[in-house]
Amino acid sequence: MKDLPLLSILFLLLLLCPLVLSAQKITFLNSQGEGIFGVYVSSNQGHNYLSNALGVVNLQDESPYYTLSHINYETKKIARKDLPSKIILEEKVNALEEVVIGANKWEENKKEVPQQIVEFEKKDIELQQPMTTADIISSSGEVFVQKSQMGGGSPMIRGFAANQVLLVIDGVRMNNAIYRNGNLQNIITIDPHTIKDAEVLFGPASVMYGSDALGGVMDFHTIAPQYAEDSNALIFGEAKLGINSAASEKTAHVQLNVAKNKWAYWGSFSVSSFDDLKSGQFAPNTSYEFGWKPFKIDRVNNTDIILENPDVHIQSPSGYHQVNTLQKIAYRPKKHLELMYTFSFSNSSNIPMYDRLTELNSIQDQNGNEVNVTMQDILSIQNNELLTSSGSTTPKFAEWYYGPQYWMMNNVRMKWNKVGKFADGLSIITGHQKIKENRYQRKFGNINKQEDKVNLDLLHLNIDANKKMKNDWSVFYGGEGTMNFVASKAQSTNIENGTTEADVPRYAGGGSEMHTLAAYITTKKQWSEHLTMTAGVRYSHTFLHANYTDSVSKSLNLPYSSLSQNVGSITGSMGLAYHTDKWQLRTQFAKGFKAPNIDDVAKVYNPSKDDLVLPNPDLKPTDVYSVDLSIERYFNRITLSAVGFYSRLKNAMVRQEGTFNGQDSIIINQEKYAVLSLQNTGKAEIAGVSGKLNWDINQQLFVRSTITYTYGRDLINSTSMRHVPPLFGKAEIGYQKNKLMLNLSSAFSGSIELADLAPSEQNKSYLYAKEGSLSWWTLDFNSSYRINNYLQVFGGIDNILNLNYRTYSSGINAAGRNYKLQLKAYF
Repeated sequence: MKDLPLLSILFLLLLLCPLVLSAQKITFLNSQGEGIFGVYVSSNQGHNYLSNALGVVNLQDESPYYTLSHINYETKKIARKDLPSKIILEEKVNALEEVVIGANKWEENKKEVPQQIVEFEKKDIELQQPMTTADIISSSGEVFVQKSQMGGGSPMIRGFAANQVLLVIDGVRMNNAIYRNGNLQNIITIDPHTIKDAEVLFGPASVMYGSDALGGVMDFHTIAPQYAEDSNALIFGEAKLGINSAASEKTAHVQLNVAKNKWAYWGSFSVSSFDDLKSGQFAPNTSYEFGWKPFKIDRVNNTDIILENPDVHIQSPSGYHQVNTLQKIAYRPKKHLELMYTFSFSNSSNIPMYDRLTELNSIQDQNGNEVNVTMQDILSIQNNELLTSSGSTTPKFAEWYYGPQYWMMNNVRMKWNKVGKFADGLSIITGHQKIKENRYQRKFGNINKQEDKVNLDLLHLNIDANKKMKNDWSVFYGGEGTMNFVASKAQSTNIENGTTEADVPRYAGGGSEMHTLAAYITTKKQWSEHLTMTAGVRYSHTFLHANYTDSVSKSLNLPYSSLSQNVGSITGSMGLAYHTDKWQLRTQFAKGFKAPNIDDVAKVYNPSKDDLVLPNPDLKPTDVYSVDLSIERYFNRITLSAVGFYSRLKNAMVRQEGTFNGQDSIIINQEKYAVLSLQNTGKAEIAGVSGKLNWDINQQLFVRSTITYTYGRDLINSTSMRHVPPLFGKAEIGYQKNKLMLNLSSAFSGSIELADLAPSEQNKSYLYAKEGSLSWWTLDFNSSYRINNYLQVFGGIDNILNLNYRTYSSGINAAGRNYKLQLKAYF
């Protein structure tokens, strides 16, 4: 009798065996060997199944026939006796219209949008194996990206950059009160491994997005949790390991989705390590040797020592480390209602400001004139000095680095479809962002290190709705509010004895605030099957206050103890989109605006340069009036497109020389600083044209190419604009068949002579060769192969020719020949 329980278990197992053995495992794949999620399998016995994230389904019945269906693939009927273990489904031709989100914040047909938009898909992003999200934007060949250091990337869109273009992630603006007029690196805080897709909107988009959207909007959409479509739990994930040679990159990423029918979790974690970046070794002539670094700096026995760099191609110091995590929890109590909590976090090690670490002190010639020298002028190192043909000098800085790049965001989103009378769709997002920006710099031979620490708390609220009306009218409307609180402090630390004393902070030492309120409405009218009109208007109001009552700020003897601004702006846009089977025409007129933020109007002091930046309480918003026209022509396998635009700026903000108490300079801590301030220059114009070719030679082979030219001019001073890059573009040929993808591409850029650079750039000898910004082109190769449903490998070579080059306005040379390898596992 004691063996009865064991016998009972064995008996039950014998009964269950036929059921287990009868289950048939089927995997649904696309032509690239990827598992297809959501294939609906119905049997003629009334049983239904749904494939999981890997495309796997277990058939538990003995039905003689099954019907396989999916929204993006052709439906097929197959007999059980003919069922293979793997089924490749054929994708529908033009199954779905191309959809974009960024234009009006809701999904809509791209053919109905009057703006120029560039899209980035996950599979194309992964093929490029980008180190940072800035590299994703650059890979399009339609957006120029500047880098002051390896841990950076500042996109330039239609002659605008930094706080005049807008960063948006999952519907939330990242631009804040301390985004500066100079180049920014905040885009790297977005983990490139979590991006599902992205869009770049070209031209003013202030109606939908408010201030800062002058040149355009970069709209990133991260991966969302997937729900289980039946009662079974849905569990799947991915893991990546990647390396490259130019920066000795080592990257690991893992993500996991766990879900039931009404709730879902998706989370990821990434860690990356980059050593000092190695530049190219091929220089067509001596001018292209610009950026090779012959020296290093060390500190020995409390003395800054100049050492010989054993490899001039190693840009030291430039390496850094970074960690990212993204966590999402979603709940779907009803079919059309979803609540989601999102936690985003990014932090880095110290990031060397490489461009400033290559700057040399100027030399006085025999006539007492200052002569700017660069690393290319160095002949040798003697007596702890750099010997040049003009005399001896030293590096300007022994240390200059950003403290950890810290960004954290918590937000809650409610998305409700089929709301009722006043809205078909409603989205409400509210949350908090925490940003820390620290700067540390010490001049060569100086024992005092300046430390500037800035903390910012940002509260945000976005309400967006849409409603389809009668007679083919649609309405998009909503509001936005933000609250920025800035705390800034600085100190000088004696690195030998550790003593500190308060220093002038970057922003008002008594604290700063900037708050915004806005409301918008946009209408869209479908006049016919081919013609769509879009028009909208927005009112935005900005409140700004800076307090200079702290003791350090008082020592400057400013003519005021606080500064306040209260400005409003009305923006609008109107556009038409016309399309047929062979043509697509788009045109839009739009007004955009950039309200002065804390960095623009209330910044006090920038210790990295030999200047004092004074607040300007009279600074006005910049307005831009822009018109653009795009034409696309569809042939059998070829699409040709061209875009032209013209923008007129009013009250453009430009940093210019000024005076303080009647003097053009001021002495602080025994250092002389020129007096500058951000001022409205009056008028400027920017115009440009771009072209694109898409040629699908056959189902496997394609050719793509883009080219962009931009012209910008300050009409008051008759000078060039700082953020207008030279002619640039990209050409590529790709091959895709079954599990294999191959891509050969060439990116290129024209030159700008030194005399044609913007005035603010002409004295930055550490950024440009003596001729100015040099032209360049590169050859790159990328590939991927799907080994099976669970494993994929990526490989590539960037800058195959190993050219030494530097992109326009950048402070670090681009990577030399770079071998890349990445392994991706699906589970």
